[in-house]
Amino acid sequence: MAPLFSQIPTRPGRSPNLLTLLDPSQPIFYTTIFEHLNPVDTVNLLATCRQTRSLKKHVFNVNVLLRPFFKDPVQFRQVMADNDLIVGGSMALRLFSRERWKSTDIDVYTESHESVPAVASFLEGEGYRFQPYFWQTNSLEETLSRRDRVKPQIENPFAFPATLPHGIGEVEGSFYGIEQIKDIYAFVQEETEKKIEVVLTRGSFLGLVLSYYATFLMNFFTYRTAFSLFPSGTFRDKKGFYVPPSSGLRSKTKRGVLKYESRGYHLHTIWTSRWIREKHVRIRAIGDCDTWCLPLCTNGISIPAREQKLQGARFSVVLKRGSWVEHLDNDSFYEWKNRDILGKLPQSDHLKLKTGEFTEVFP
Repeated sequence: MAPLFSQIPTRPGRSPNLLTLLDPSQPIFYTTIFEHLNPVDTVNLLATCRQTRSLKKHVFNVNVLLRPFFKDPVQFRQVMADNDLIVGGSMALRLFSRERWKSTDIDVYTESHESVPAVASFLEGEGYRFQPYFWQTNSLEETLSRRDRVKPQIENPFAFPATLPHGIGEVEGSFYGIEQIKDIYAFVQEETEKKIEVVLTRGSFLGLVLSYYATFLMNFFTYRTAFSLFPSGTFRDKKGFYVPPSSGLRSKTKRGVLKYESRGYHLHTIWTSRWIREKHVRIRAIGDCDTWCLPLCTNGISIPAREQKLQGARFSVVLKRGSWVEHLDNDSFYEWKNRDILGKLPQSDHLKLKTGEFTEVFP
């Protein structure tokens, strides 16, 4: 059999070159090349010319990412478009990083109570079934009807019994960003153990995204665009900065920190004054120069007549009163000696992220 390289079709009289390998009609070659590139090198290569730019929709293919969860990923994205849904968490991070760690759940955010039944109907058609949490009833309809009585049950600061189902047995206190959540609806595919969590937000979904404990998790995508709010540290250095939860450190946060440490994402508990001053001490907005905006292929999706406008939504890094940031002469980070990452978290309470209208960055 002839060598693989010799099988590349070329024009008469021309030898294969890099652009030949990066031709959209040659997925076996360009896929292999991009698998060996980190996100920064991937973006740089894609930006070199018109031909490589045409590969972006193939390299960052959201349908491939969603296919393990849905028989028809395009139809799920149509549901996203029709109901203003956002996907966040590890799935959004994987879309940008193109990493292949095993994922068994998707976090879907909605600001509208009315969209939950529509999403549930689609998920049931995909083989998912509603699996209530302990504060919910077995009926989704009844659970939706009593949503206003749910929040105190979710955020009650007690240690949940170890026998509780659905992976929440070891959680102490509340979930991430509980102040931003009205309720959570879990749908499970029993044969595959895949889970879709539909999170009904309290107010803007951006407040929930900013309540995650690390900046490398602050990524999300709509049916047509993906956004990363802190891409520089996340994808250039695989590092994130710790954002302490307002409700206190929980064991779920600790488990999440260790999980992402094992994936190579390092969490820093001290923000350098230089980095904050040069990058983020200002009012920021989704889609600004520090946001990575990634257009997604919308083939097969009907664009809704009206949709939620995300670009331009504002937020800011704010230091708490009486807190401090380490002053350094370079980009290295001081950390407490002889203490692991979990030992540093309780003392790292100097930062928060806020959304809404701002007259100044520091209150």
